[in-house]
Amino acid sequence: MTDSSVQYDTASIQGLSGSYDYIVVGGGTSGLVVASRVTEDPNVTVLVLEAGANKLDDSRITTPGLALTTWDNADFDWQFITTPQAGLHGRTVGHPRGKTLGGSAAINLNLMAYPSKSGIDGWEKLGNRGWNFDTLRPYYQKFHTYCPPSKEVNELLGLDYMDEGVQGKTGPIKVSFGDFHGPLQKEWPETFKRLNMKYTGDPSTGLGSGGHSNPATIDAKSKTRSHAGAEYYSPEVRKRMNLRVLSEALVEKIVLEKSDNGLISAKGVKYLSKDGQSRLVHAGKEVILAAGAFQSPQLLELSGIGSRSLLEKFNIEVLIDNPHVGENLQDHAVASLSVEAADHIPTGDVLRDPKIFAAAIEEYNNSKTGFLTAGTYCSAFMPIVDFLHDDGKAELMQLLDTYLKSDAPSTFPAQQQQYLLLREMLQSKDDSSIHYVMAPFQLNVHAGAAPTKYLLPSTDGNYMSVIAALNHPFSRGSVHINSADVREKPTVDPRYLSHPLDNEILARHVQYMETLIRAEPLASLLKENGRRIPTDTHVETLEEARALGPRTITSNFHPTGTCAMMSKELGGVVDERLVVHGSNNLRVVDASIIPLEPRGNIQSSVYAIAERAADIIKQGSNHSY
Repeated sequence: MTDSSVQYDTASIQGLSGSYDYIVVGGGTSGLVVASRVTEDPNVTVLVLEAGANKLDDSRITTPGLALTTWDNADFDWQFITTPQAGLHGRTVGHPRGKTLGGSAAINLNLMAYPSKSGIDGWEKLGNRGWNFDTLRPYYQKFHTYCPPSKEVNELLGLDYMDEGVQGKTGPIKVSFGDFHGPLQKEWPETFKRLNMKYTGDPSTGLGSGGHSNPATIDAKSKTRSHAGAEYYSPEVRKRMNLRVLSEALVEKIVLEKSDNGLISAKGVKYLSKDGQSRLVHAGKEVILAAGAFQSPQLLELSGIGSRSLLEKFNIEVLIDNPHVGENLQDHAVASLSVEAADHIPTGDVLRDPKIFAAAIEEYNNSKTGFLTAGTYCSAFMPIVDFLHDDGKAELMQLLDTYLKSDAPSTFPAQQQQYLLLREMLQSKDDSSIHYVMAPFQLNVHAGAAPTKYLLPSTDGNYMSVIAALNHPFSRGSVHINSADVREKPTVDPRYLSHPLDNEILARHVQYMETLIRAEPLASLLKENGRRIPTDTHVETLEEARALGPRTITSNFHPTGTCAMMSKELGGVVDERLVVHGSNNLRVVDASIIPLEPRGNIQSSVYAIAERAADIIKQGSNHSY
């Protein structure tokens, strides 16, 4: 057992045991969920190794509106940058990834969205027994507690579609709508209502489409960010004698050995502690990877699991030859259009003024009110509106037949099965191919690849942005090591728009942006003939819309799929018990196991996967469904 007297100084190795039953690699969103749930059994010991520092009490994390102050900051963020993207005219795209206790949930923009039923059911259709929406739905409820809005907020945001009965009631993560909302938040859902696109049904049921408001991962009482570090590693959990969290511990590799049964066994983990020393800790039962969609495949490759040709290039002993490790990368590509707000409409751009920013911080510190408590985003899950009528359906069929030919060369074994599922979703009027988000601030991707360059105001004036994120991309990328040294970041290549159907779908949704910004009552909140970012951009024609995507696409920061849960024959890395193919006690429990990208922000799905993974682990590795 561990010594709780040194537990809060999480970077200290004092009292660290040489062996634990379970070693969790990554103290982020999924890793802390698994560690917290597994140590509910006092007879089990768990060590969590987190490369980042313990920033649980840092105001830049606890204050909801200060998320962007953590991005591109090496104290909080891994700061990944993609390779130059051919589909984006050679631009690179920055990817903030949380490097701290709590992971990306500690630095994200707090938006809580839920996947579609059809999207999650697709996981089971790819061969994963028991991984469907109905089976996972209890885990989407288990991770959170829904804090109902006040009557005033309910009426302001038009939240009559929310059903308290289907929300989480006792989970660690607090989900709320907050109290700070402006005219843009009020009129967004009303605009969709007038466009006959009012949301029907509670989003957490996985059904419905239309305009709505998203709750946020904000504690309604304390007005602070609610994330895995704060909740699953709460002060009460920290008291557990059987849980040890070691921060500022960079894992170098998993120590693997061949077993008598021919499978590979994880014996422990090598890591660099804060003092720079390389250390070894043994695992009595399992090693559990929770390093995320970029670094879980990196660690597998560094440990000898991956493509033989790649590993041999870096003189890494090949223990499991699986060329699918690091492949199947999917991400929500987003196109954007920023339009100038009317003079009487404040947006987040006002915070560029140091005096206003300082006043906002003072207001938050004094009363927990104002701009920095904001976390509610306005969204819309939408099909392609023009494809809902008969002529549009014929056009859709022509597009699908043109770009999804069954004899087209595959870049991934499961490609045809994945594309068949995506085709079915596109043809269903009940599914959505885009996730619109109304962001009350400007975006200018040409200000630089780093997210803080294009998300912080670089142009004078107040803007509102409409963001269009592809829910189910056809393009597939990869993440692979380029060195045998873990300190060298892997090469991230999402290959945005490499499949032509992505830009065809996106372009039609980009065209609809013009409909949105001209529709009342939203139009009255925007400056007539106001400026736009990109400058003077209009998307009246399909050709103009096709051109906007490559010019403005960046990431919604939702990478998945690089250690896909599928059979090895289909290109999988883990099985339905999340055990790495060819091993008997090495699991992956993060977003990398997602075989098919779900709609919307993936935070809810990562929590649900981790909750399910904890149950699988507690039930025993030989449990079958």
